[in-house]
Amino acid sequence: MATLKFWGVRGSIPTPGPETVRYGGNTSCAELRHNDKLFILDAGSGLRVLGNDLLKTGSPITAHIFISHMHWDHIQGIPFFTPAFIPNNHFTFYGSEPAGKDLLTVIADQMDPTYFPIEMKDMGSTMEFKPLFEGTYKIDGIKVEALYVNHPGNALGYKFHLNKKTLVYISDNEPFLTADNNDDPDQVLLGEDGNQKLINFIHDADVLIHDAQYTQDEYENKITWGHSPVEYTVDIAIKSGVKKLVLFHHDPLHNDDMIDQMLQLARHHVQNNSSLIEIIAASEGLTIDI
Repeated sequence: MATLKFWGVRGSIPTPGPETVRYGGNTSCAELRHNDKLFILDAGSGLRVLGNDLLKTGSPITAHIFISHMHWDHIQGIPFFTPAFIPNNHFTFYGSEPAGKDLLTVIADQMDPTYFPIEMKDMGSTMEFKPLFEGTYKIDGIKVEALYVNHPGNALGYKFHLNKKTLVYISDNEPFLTADNNDDPDQVLLGEDGNQKLINFIHDADVLIHDAQYTQDEYENKITWGHSPVEYTVDIAIKSGVKKLVLFHHDPLHNDDMIDQMLQLARHHVQNNSSLIEIIAASEGLTIDI
């Protein structure tokens, strides 16, 4: 059995404070354990808290860190990840490379002396950097599939095959444009083919973690920003036969009460479509057995 735990569930920027205390204000980070293997999904500010928890064992730490894409809210925890400063720890980073930059450079740039007092080369752990592209990989004995999703910056979604269970992690994604919802003549239309490819990728997943940052009304003013309205997220989960859907990447403008409302909206949408999908909203500390 595998176990998933959330350490950061927010999108765009950390939002600490009394209005986000129930769901949490740290940006994207989740911990996936399968047997004795540790996989970390994204390295937002939640990575700092996860790192502090990992230190409690007192043992050397080995982990595979999958970065969905290189926007700040998905890598900003790395400079504050204390285990990365300790010799005998070993971390392998995976993610897509933007044009003209290798994976190490694009991650390390945020620790340039212009922006941060300590450079990545000063960290004491062993760190490897392995670029991924759309395709299927075998990583530490686990089958992992990667899919390009609709978000600026070569974002990837990941599917983890855990014995007979599957977990899909898609932190940032928006509907692929079709002729019906495209107002920009220069925008590439992937349309139904792009949406169907995504549905095929998440088909029959036991757990789907997916971007649900906006309501439909909010999304209408933010098309091409790279995030999904909750209704779309529920629709693709229904079409793909997902068993459990986790709403993720909460908008920094949404307080706890608003996320409650979006969760109820999602559940009503499921009921209206006569679906039995279980839907929950990601919160810091939430643990799911897969």
